[in-house]
Amino acid sequence: MKTLSLYILREYLKIFLFTLITLTLLFTVVDFFEKVEDFVKYKAPLIAILKYLLFKQPLFIYFMVPMAILLSTVICMGILSRHNEIIAMKSCGMGLHIITMPILLTAALISLFIFLNSEYILPVTNRLTSYTYRVDIKKQEERGIYKKNKIWFRSDDGSLWNIDLLNAEGGTLMGVSIFRFHDGKLNERIDCRHVKWAGTKWIFSDGWIRSFDADGSFNSEYFKTRDFVLKERPYDFMNVSIGPEEMGFQEIREYIKKIKKEGLDATKYMVDMHIKLSFPTVGFIMALIGIPFSLRTGRQGGFTVGLGLSVVLGFIIWFTFSMSVSLGHAGKLPPIISAWSANIIFMAGGVYFLTTSRQ
Repeated sequence: MKTLSLYILREYLKIFLFTLITLTLLFTVVDFFEKVEDFVKYKAPLIAILKYLLFKQPLFIYFMVPMAILLSTVICMGILSRHNEIIAMKSCGMGLHIITMPILLTAALISLFIFLNSEYILPVTNRLTSYTYRVDIKKQEERGIYKKNKIWFRSDDGSLWNIDLLNAEGGTLMGVSIFRFHDGKLNERIDCRHVKWAGTKWIFSDGWIRSFDADGSFNSEYFKTRDFVLKERPYDFMNVSIGPEEMGFQEIREYIKKIKKEGLDATKYMVDMHIKLSFPTVGFIMALIGIPFSLRTGRQGGFTVGLGLSVVLGFIIWFTFSMSVSLGHAGKLPPIISAWSANIIFMAGGVYFLTTSRQ
């Protein structure tokens, strides 16, 4: 049995790696042609294009692994069935659960790798991808950084903004400090709890203004609300803010705590936090579904038909998962339900069909 399990594992891994590389290359080509107009428009150097595509590989792999697991499972099981190897193994006393154990264990380990990828690799490469696209390709000036859960932004006049929370689309900033300099020395500091964009000006609420003199003395003035006409607009901060795809699970959880502490709606980020855990398990579910699916379609329509139907099945799972997530982002479903409902449904279906499958 050990020899047969190693044989199945070896064949499965060969098919999986080939499928994953093929899908990743296909996704890379599609993304390249989507961005080729920008590459030409901004006269991007070849090295910048290569860096952009290289940094995107972990993201492509992240999205392609579930489909690669499904296809490789269907192909591997289809080949074994076509050569009557499954029948031969069962005649030697091996049950279907023993035959498929190498595939399921491999899918589980790959799912773990995908989680680690999303936790430690993707946040870094996604930020590098965004930076390369903005600075190296579109030739935009980098005016801010995100560090230690805070945003630092440099204005055209040399002022520095420090922002705790940012909702650039809504024009809302929380925990803002602005440092203004003159001749290289700090001459004014504005600290404010809440800042709101009002179309032509910024409305600062609950803050202090501190003015520093050349001799080191300073004056402080508290204000409840005050209008400031500044050159910065909400879209200026868009490139500095980071999205959930640029955070790991722990980082996004800490960010949610900050949002809730300020009394803001954290529904979207809570959904994305649960997705950090639910999406990696999709790969294992694909294997769980792919095994009985390949056996049933193989008997009814042949190997090629089963392979084609598995692609359709993969898109159905992906569509269901995406629809559930969209409902969660819109607040129509609780975050944990929106992230896990599709997984639970298809896992239950996979277990049922696997336990009732016969070869």
